Amino acid sequence: MKKIYLLLLILPLCFPARAQKFVKIEDKTFNWGGKVGVNAAFPIVRSLTIDNQEMEDIRLQYKVGYQAAAFARVNIDRFYIQPSLTWQHTEGDIRFNIPQTENDLPNGTNTLASVSRNRISYKSATLEMPVMVGYYLVKKGPYALSLMFGPNIKYNYKTRYNTNMTGSPLEFEDDNTPFGISITTGLGVSIWRLFLDFSYEFGLNEVASNFREIGKIEDTPKGTLKIEKRTNIMSFSLGFLF
Repeated sequence: MKKIYLLLLILPLCFPARAQKFVKIEDKTFNWGGKVGVNAAFPIVRSLTIDNQEMEDIRLQYKVGYQAAAFARVNIDRFYIQPSLTWQHTEGDIRFNIPQTENDLPNGTNTLASVSRNRISYKSATLEMPVMVGYYLVKKGPYALSLMFGPNIKYNYKTRYNTNMTGSPLEFEDDNTPFGISITTGLGVSIWRLFLDFSYEFGLNEVASNFREIGKIEDTPKGTLKIEKRTNIMSFSLGFLF
């Protein structure tokens, strides 16, 4: 990764002064581009309920996810408007404590189970439509630095949770169709037409998702899972502007 940064920094220096026009960012009314990147999601979980019993001391552990996007950019002097279509995959672990009661959880989950087993892993795939408004703080030669801010509409089309708290693997699938809206802010650094984006996304609305257990025989009672959470994601991407 350090070699990539060094290459991006010395790229413009490899061109003589007469050839700088080939790497200078031209002012265009319209641009388009694409980017790929990684993300870290640690949603703010307000409540976690398993089979109608609410868990305690909820903690998040993120895993690296990934994303890809295509976008268009309309330039207005030092400002630009950038609508995008983004696909994003996020995953992580939710750790928690089970309330100490005399009764066991339904489906055979023991309240005295090891804390290390009190974990639910999640994976989520979303389609998003962010509309960013950007402002160039620096725009000189092949270099540019910009701030971005805007709303993001999300559609979680596939969300899965799994756990082995009962001693055997259990998997839950989303029982509804959650939509969400969030605010995204970011910083973009460009060298010629290559750019690096760092962004932070925070959900404006809480998403209450109900899940049902899958993979069981129809006559067997199925477990339930309910999570109330808010989006909280940091991402880093590398792209190219045409």
